Amino acid sequence: MADVNRENLANYATAWSVSEYTRSRALTPWEARQVAAHFPAAPARILDLGCGAGRTTIALAAMGHQVVGIDLADRLLEEARRLAPGIDVRHMDAAQLTFDDGSFDAALFSYNGLDCLYPLATRERCLREVHRVLKPGGVFLLSSHNLLGASFSGGFLYVRGWINALGFVRRQLREPLAREWYLAYEDGGGVQHLYSAPPERTVGQLIAAGFASVEWSGRDGTTDRTRVRWHEAHPQFVAWRDP
Repeated sequence: MADVNRENLANYATAWSVSEYTRSRALTPWEARQVAAHFPAAPARILDLGCGAGRTTIALAAMGHQVVGIDLADRLLEEARRLAPGIDVRHMDAAQLTFDDGSFDAALFSYNGLDCLYPLATRERCLREVHRVLKPGGVFLLSSHNLLGASFSGGFLYVRGWINALGFVRRQLREPLAREWYLAYEDGGGVQHLYSAPPERTVGQLIAAGFASVEWSGRDGTTDRTRVRWHEAHPQFVAWRDP
């Protein structure tokens, strides 16, 4: 277990990751839409989990929010402090938050960051912790990898779709963690094992953590669940705590 988390974190200490995660200081279009639609007006108190080099933290602070960013990736936190010395970023485990109950109006776990947490019990504990530190009626935005969507992102009716699916599955056959829904992904920073399951599983985890309702969609905003389930590699979720 510790090795998986250590290997995942090692990715974020590489020069490639520093370059990759300091490219932007803006919200993605989906994040911007959902923040505008669901976050309280500034200056709301926002928890930015897995803030990395501060992309979302800096953007939310620029909107006038009171943002606290947390992460375990020290190298990226250094970059966040360098890029915006005045922002509040802290070394903290997302599954062991040190904040009081009801400390935040809203929370964000961007760029599928939740999927780095291993094992599943740690992922579930993180969701309970986020629920705990949100105020009644608070909202939580997140995204997650989707096994089916990643496999068939090329479409059912095209050869490319089946080639993508077969190649993706073949790469995972040797991965013992695949039976736990943790699949191997490789980028310029190395290999990571990331939770990758159908979106209904993440919905169930959010409900089990105490969230009263959950919506999920594609990055383009589509709410067609069949399309998202089968063709969206990274579904997006909005979860609410009871008022």
